[in-house]
Amino acid sequence: MVDFSFLPPVRAVLSDEPTKLRLPGGRDLAFTQWGDGAGFPVFYFHGTPSSRLEGAFADAAARRHRFRLVAVDRPGFGQSTFQHHRRFLDWPEDVLALADHLKIDRFAVAGHSGAGPHLLACGVCIDPKRLACIGALGPWGPVASADIAKSLNRLDHAFANAARQRPWLMRMGFAPMGWAARWWPDLFFGLMKRSVATADRRALEDPGFTAIFRSALREAFRQGSRGAAHEAHLAYTDWGFDIASVRVPTHIWLGDQDVFVSNTMGRYLEQRIPGVDFHWVAAAGHLNVEDWHQIFAACRESIGRAAP
Repeated sequence: MVDFSFLPPVRAVLSDEPTKLRLPGGRDLAFTQWGDGAGFPVFYFHGTPSSRLEGAFADAAARRHRFRLVAVDRPGFGQSTFQHHRRFLDWPEDVLALADHLKIDRFAVAGHSGAGPHLLACGVCIDPKRLACIGALGPWGPVASADIAKSLNRLDHAFANAARQRPWLMRMGFAPMGWAARWWPDLFFGLMKRSVATADRRALEDPGFTAIFRSALREAFRQGSRGAAHEAHLAYTDWGFDIASVRVPTHIWLGDQDVFVSNTMGRYLEQRIPGVDFHWVAAAGHLNVEDWHQIFAACRESIGRAAP
């Protein structure tokens, strides 16, 4: 059983007041910093749905491996302004704007679950002279084949069909999810416990883990559900780029009992991303946040190899 004592106190998460960057088009981008403030910069991307508060799960690992973690709310989540007609390929522009604002020249990106498309879009679009590497925990991949579509869990399969045939259903599907996450979290987490792997159920029974998870989800739906619904629609349809065009070292850890990122989807990522450092984690599910230590160790090693 995992000891979650490495997680920061929940009061530190609940007291978070993000910094906001006003982008040229007038949108706000909200972010919070974790880890080692003097360390190598890593932009942390949360899952779908989630928020910048999720960065707390990677805080201890970032400190240990001397990374400055900048956790960002994506448009429509937390306190970042919703972006109409957003595509995954728009996200690297926001990341570069934030890096320039913080006077960060070279950096890495890391994230969990629904961060996958955003991490890989950065790997395709951002010059490797600036982007050092990608670190990913259970990242969502493209629904790029019939086999991947068949491997999705029941809810994801329904959403994938809706995204292709009746996109307006996405908003209707995410509205009750957001309401439950904010106002009836016991129901939300009770339903989640019944659908995940044994390892994930143990995580969801830990008070410290669950308190942070609840906070991150509640913040995700601060503005309602349209941010999550729009992003999910993008995740189930054509991403607009080929992950085979990723140009930087990519380190992925994926549990072999993950019910959200299937083994079939994982094998596609493993086979398609050039030179990927892919690790299957035995008897692990989707919430194995303790693996951030190994992911950041791998990132630190690849950054060291690239140093002049």
